[in-house]
Amino acid sequence: MAMRKKIVGNAGIGGERPRHSTSPGIHSDDFTVALVGQPNVGKSVIMNLLTGAGAVVSDYSGTTVEITQGHFLYGTRKIRVIDTPGTYSLHSDTEEQKVTQRVLLEGNIDLIVNVADARNLSRNLYLTMQLMDLGIPMVLVLNQMDMAGESGMQINTKLLSEVLQFSVIPMIASKGEGLDRLTKAIADCSVSCSGEFNAESGPTVIPGIENRITPLVFSDPVEEVIEMLQGHIEELIPEEDGKHRLHPSRALAIHLMEHDSLDEDLFVTYPELSDLVEQLQISAADGNVQCHGCLRGCRFCPARDESHPNLPTCLERTQRAQEIALTVTKRTLRDSVSLRGRIERFLDQPSTGIPALGLIAYLSLKLILVILDFAESFVPWAFEPVVSFIESIAGSFPNGSLAETIFSAIPEGILLPFEVVMPTMLSIYFIMALLEDSGLMPRIAIMMDRAMSLLKLPGQSIIPIVLGFGCRAPGVLATRALPGRSSRLIVTALLAIPIPCAATLGIIAGVGKSFGADLKIVYGSITLVFVLLSRVLAHFLKSNQELILEVPPVQIPSAKRVGAKVWMRFQGFFKEVLPVLMITGIGVKILLNTEMLSGLARLDPISVKLFGVTGQSLAAVAVTVVQRYAAPMALLNLPLGPREATIAASMISLSMPCLPMSFLINREFGWKTLAAIFSIAMAISLGSGIVLNLILPAF
Repeated sequence: MAMRKKIVGNAGIGGERPRHSTSPGIHSDDFTVALVGQPNVGKSVIMNLLTGAGAVVSDYSGTTVEITQGHFLYGTRKIRVIDTPGTYSLHSDTEEQKVTQRVLLEGNIDLIVNVADARNLSRNLYLTMQLMDLGIPMVLVLNQMDMAGESGMQINTKLLSEVLQFSVIPMIASKGEGLDRLTKAIADCSVSCSGEFNAESGPTVIPGIENRITPLVFSDPVEEVIEMLQGHIEELIPEEDGKHRLHPSRALAIHLMEHDSLDEDLFVTYPELSDLVEQLQISAADGNVQCHGCLRGCRFCPARDESHPNLPTCLERTQRAQEIALTVTKRTLRDSVSLRGRIERFLDQPSTGIPALGLIAYLSLKLILVILDFAESFVPWAFEPVVSFIESIAGSFPNGSLAETIFSAIPEGILLPFEVVMPTMLSIYFIMALLEDSGLMPRIAIMMDRAMSLLKLPGQSIIPIVLGFGCRAPGVLATRALPGRSSRLIVTALLAIPIPCAATLGIIAGVGKSFGADLKIVYGSITLVFVLLSRVLAHFLKSNQELILEVPPVQIPSAKRVGAKVWMRFQGFFKEVLPVLMITGIGVKILLNTEMLSGLARLDPISVKLFGVTGQSLAAVAVTVVQRYAAPMALLNLPLGPREATIAASMISLSMPCLPMSFLINREFGWKTLAAIFSIAMAISLGSGIVLNLILPAF
């Protein structure tokens, strides 16, 4: 196969829109660059190198998938950079891959910086060739060149550039090597496409910058189908600026052949294509195949023959990527294995890696507990002047008045988020950043994959679950990294119902100590519901995800990168979590201080008979709707026996999602999912009370 010489898209390595400078200052219309690549190739590192700490993490419009955006200046030109979610291909099997496609097609992208792992060149070039079909100007960055060298690989980047017909830049992003060359290439492209004109010298021309992106040419039978589809597309959809709405016609034709799950969205953008596909299906079903030498492999075609391979474009793209990689790569045998290689071998062997990673997980947990112990003493001391001031204001009002009640509730509403939730989140984010930057996080996910498979979940699920034991709100946000909506829904339901946050666990331990509640029964109930709920939901949601994970190289974490990751993630605590925690904490404290629960004693005949708890304890269970850790706090204010404390603590531990969780679930999945989780949680909580009341003896 050869590279097609036909131009796809617009000339100019910087994109399809001419840009003109209107003032000597910063350009008002930013030049936009998209970083695209597979997971764990170093995109986020390059993003931080280009934009510094000024990058902003936000959800892409209409989705819950996060993208990172930032800017950098090159001379007087302001360049916008978007870091897209890692994706192995442009087939939209996940929300992340859909978002990457949408960014490329809808985001007015002027230049694609395709970041690839030099050690896995063939696999990464598959995505490169898909990107070439879009006709958007490109630069290929080969990252981790030092690690490729350690493994005995020598890549001829000049030859690779000649084969692909656009710039290839070798980089070692962890050391900042190659950054100047990449920055200059981006800036040169921005000038090359800007259409800037100097009256004396004429239009700007940057030597060495290619002005055309040429896509892969497939075999003749495949090209025949593509050209047939292109003809129909060009008839149906008018061309504007070299594109048919969002796609070049060739890219749209290939997309139809491969017919991935994005097509429902595609038909919204291109309603004409729905009719075209229907006509082609009817024609093929009647035996009137429009392509000579039919492939019988196109997804939409009823004439597809199972004896022929599906997606011939994918197979040929893979073959071409392998051919190019073999052509430009030379391998030499190394006499000795590098230190990095020995460490990776040690960690990747189950017999040594599982104990080592288990020790790392244990030390991480110990670090979290140490930070929590420090916060429990430091935060009250640090806030003592503020608390004293608020208490003095409360004391100036008559005892029992509404103002006194409100001001008395404020100190605890302020202290608990900063004393328990914030240090837990901060420590977990810090540990996650260390594990990610060192290359250990994917190895822990792989280690846990077998255990998580018993719950019909992929190994990555351990990450949001661990986060949930600190604070469940960031755990819900972390489910965005899971493959497939089913996995996300199951883990979110587990976070909402059986997984208690650190604050809840601590206060329930206090309930056990104060009233003699049997914590073995409480924790045993949590574990049993956790396992059963996961397997039942997996059965109904048809979730049985296989773990597909890129394992990055082991490396020493960079303090700068770790700090940047922690800060970007932790900003959400102040924007989303802290305000809700403070408001709900104050509200629950007001509820307790006003003794509104005492009026529920009239429910005792029913609640004691069904659940073995008083009406006040049952009301404490209902408090979990506002804030789960506030419910065991309510129990501490009641006169309870060991049996009632055990049942009530178990019902609270398996109760409804709190207000911050409800807010996030509604935002991530919608109100119907939230209503379903509430219904399941209520049934489990009340059911656990009934079962425990039947089986527990009086003690």
